[in-house]
Amino acid sequence: MAALRPVIPVEIERAADEMPTFSPILGKVEQLSREMNTSPRDLIKVVMLDPVLTGKVIKLVNSSFYGLGQQVRSLSQAVLLLGINTVKNLAISTAMISTLFTRGKGPPLNPEAFWKHCIGTAVCCKFLARALRIPQDNQEAFFIAGLIHDIGKILFIKTNPERYKKAISESHRLGVALTFAELSHFGCDHTHVGGLLARKWKLDETMADVIERHHDVPENRDAIARSLVTVGNNLCKQDLIGNSGNSVIEEMSGDLSDQIGLNSDIVQQAANRLPGELNKAEAFLNIFQE
Repeated sequence: MAALRPVIPVEIERAADEMPTFSPILGKVEQLSREMNTSPRDLIKVVMLDPVLTGKVIKLVNSSFYGLGQQVRSLSQAVLLLGINTVKNLAISTAMISTLFTRGKGPPLNPEAFWKHCIGTAVCCKFLARALRIPQDNQEAFFIAGLIHDIGKILFIKTNPERYKKAISESHRLGVALTFAELSHFGCDHTHVGGLLARKWKLDETMADVIERHHDVPENRDAIARSLVTVGNNLCKQDLIGNSGNSVIEEMSGDLSDQIGLNSDIVQQAANRLPGELNKAEAFLNIFQE
């Protein structure tokens, strides 16, 4: 059973309401993704309403991460080659992360290092999903889950960067998980805040659950997305892939094979493949920095 979540302070709620909105078409894309009769043409029409978003999706499709071997020149061609689910997830993640990419003088977390951690987690999730023989059309959703699992930290940075610096420093000094330091300084942690943002933005409830509970111990196979994010998150911290401000590696409940069929050999394979796959996936980081 999941632990009860604390009440999120008013200042955090207010900051969430004041977060800049991303591409106005994002809500429509998410709505279309839930409708059984959505066609590729429906998705294309909506995404093309935002030329900047369309351009970024096409750049990602043409990156080495997808290795299509041919130049994609239109959103229609991207949907044809990658499928509606992949392009939908690309549109959602690109719109969201581009909006949240944080810069500024001396931010609590280095933006490039932070997003490298997020992308590394995403790469691990997709590899593990493939190893578990999850259908290819669904693998991109696991990539997106890993990519956005730490979005709650962005709200802390935007709300009170100096206080968040203190939370990170305290976490390192005492050797405790960042979530404990966040609770001490803000009354809630980044998983609570991330869940709040996910629901505010009307993301799929599975995504909200992954964001809100990616530090919880997985209970069963129904928690597969959360389990893969937890494993990917740990591997990136273990291999020093980027920096999310939290160096504490969570204890997993032994071998995850009983819960989701993920054994230690598969996890080790993911760790071995991570550096090479990350080089290709950094196309995402380049797009977000534009």
